[in-house]
Amino acid sequence: MRYMQADLSERSDNSGIGRIRLTIDGREVAVSEGTTLLGAAEALGIHIPNLCYLEGCEAFTSCMLCVVHDLETGRLVPSCSMPVTEGMAIQTDDELVGAARKDTLDLLLSEHVGDCEAPCQRGCPAHMDIPLMIRQIQAQRLDEAIATVKRDIALPATLGRICAAPCENVCHRQAHDQAVSVCLLKRFAADADLAKDDPYAPELQQASGKQVAIVGGGPTGLAAAYYLLQKGHAVHIYDPHPLLGGLLRYGVPDEILSKSVLDAEIAQIQALGLEFHPGVALGREIAFEALQRMHDAVVLALGVSDPDSLEISGLDQTPRGIVIQQGTYETSLAGVFAGGNAISESRRAIRALAHGKEIASSVDQFLNGLPVVGEPGRFASRIGKLLEGEGAELLQIGGAGGRTSPVGGGESGFDSAESVGESSRCLRCDCQHLEGCKLRLYADEYQADQTRFKMGERKKIQKLFRHGGRVLYEPGKCIKCGLCVQVAQREGEELGLSFVGRGFDVRVAVPFDGSFDDGLKKAARACIEACPTSALIWGEEI
Repeated sequence: MRYMQADLSERSDNSGIGRIRLTIDGREVAVSEGTTLLGAAEALGIHIPNLCYLEGCEAFTSCMLCVVHDLETGRLVPSCSMPVTEGMAIQTDDELVGAARKDTLDLLLSEHVGDCEAPCQRGCPAHMDIPLMIRQIQAQRLDEAIATVKRDIALPATLGRICAAPCENVCHRQAHDQAVSVCLLKRFAADADLAKDDPYAPELQQASGKQVAIVGGGPTGLAAAYYLLQKGHAVHIYDPHPLLGGLLRYGVPDEILSKSVLDAEIAQIQALGLEFHPGVALGREIAFEALQRMHDAVVLALGVSDPDSLEISGLDQTPRGIVIQQGTYETSLAGVFAGGNAISESRRAIRALAHGKEIASSVDQFLNGLPVVGEPGRFASRIGKLLEGEGAELLQIGGAGGRTSPVGGGESGFDSAESVGESSRCLRCDCQHLEGCKLRLYADEYQADQTRFKMGERKKIQKLFRHGGRVLYEPGKCIKCGLCVQVAQREGEELGLSFVGRGFDVRVAVPFDGSFDDGLKKAARACIEACPTSALIWGEEI
């Protein structure tokens, strides 16, 4: 059998050092003497999860996430520091390894003090990335802000005028003064976009050749259409009314929601290729069976309607509405989905829009022949309610200024200066490096449980940051991997970083009580890039 020759350049020379042969996941490889198991696996293209390893740094073996199974001894060994030996047989992904990695992650997360997602994002039924939108508005990057908003909300200018703002009810600023005016900020970004000659238009995927019927042109139907069109599917909305909008048009007074705003946002959806069939009621102008024959999938988003129109053979219903699979919006009929007031009555437009977005994901999966699982969930660390004194830590970033009121009154919306001022009040509760956080990545992969080993009161939030400083360090997110300590030393920092304290109280700090700006005059960028959990970030990014 041929062995893969894996020369790691930093260990390869012409001194006659022998080759070490071993087997990893049933594949044979030959590497230079002194190579670690991690390096040998990489030579085969096998990725082993790790948090405390960095090329060019000494193996610290602190996280133990990189353990692999030595089949000869039966032991779990850290691959980042264990050198290869002749004839080793290693398994990197069996049940024993998976359980050990999950234990490691559960332990690390049990004392992790940080929210992956801010409370406002979790409180938003559409799960919009509110903190990112706010940062973009503050930086006056409005093209980016509207793209962020419309990734999750199809009618933001409309919603900015009528939303009950459940996101604001859970804002951490409530404990100090008043919540950030999320709804008005969203409206500002959306109104600014509508005022442009070339408003935001999402990129459309290649046409799929699939046809989707949506029964109901209210917020659920419009949102479903908006996201299905982006996925390349042809969409037809059938509604008994002459105009689209449903309860947004026929149930909200003009003085609260100007129909010109609603019309402008609906026109943006129609511009993507939506086909609207007005004056068509289900069970009257068109039969349900006909819709099924003409289309590859059907979405029931009728809202408040005539119950007789839903007398459909095989469709499970209760007095409250159509029965669906939670998370996927599938009904008892294959290829038929339902949401909004068709499943349970609610007056919240944000709920209806959220249903439409989520239905689109399920329908797209169905049309592509994939398992219908709905929008996939992600691991999210949560700290819960603020403890005494933590508000002061957060206010280092958000400041103590009160809630901004539009000069023209609440109905007028923010102007540019007001939007920047209000966005600066955000406490930045979310993780700004969420997509690059290796801890979250592996927590997802191994289905980690943050509550499994939690005991007693959690540690308090700390933000070691001086206003205007370059570097923010949050000890509660640090896993003591030691990478920043080594990187600072490697970069020749005069003060650098070091471990102080003992046992469970050990922490990273700057010698002589210096600030992190003092300790990282040269190596800040390298240390921030090396951090696996975003415990270190640029101050300007908050």
